[in-house]
Amino acid sequence: MEQFELPVTHKGKDYLFNGRLATFTYGYKLSVDINGYEVIFERDDAGELRALLPDSSSETAVDKGLIEAVIEVFNDLEVL
Repeated sequence: MEQFELPVTHKGKDYLFNGRLATFTYGYKLSVDINGYEVIFERDDAGELRALLPDSSSETAVDKGLIEAVIEVFNDLEVL
């Protein structure tokens, strides 16, 4: 797995998240540590990036706006 740092700006605040790129036979997944939560980003069937949160049954401390900001950075970089 390749590791990277991802700079993100959200609500006027700059963040630097650690991430990993995992390659598979038919695709890729990006794993980003957002405030201690591992969030997986992958393409859905429509080709859009989606975020998979660690435990969807409980409320997490990851701001949805922050996740959207991460997706925007990935889209700007044209990854996956």
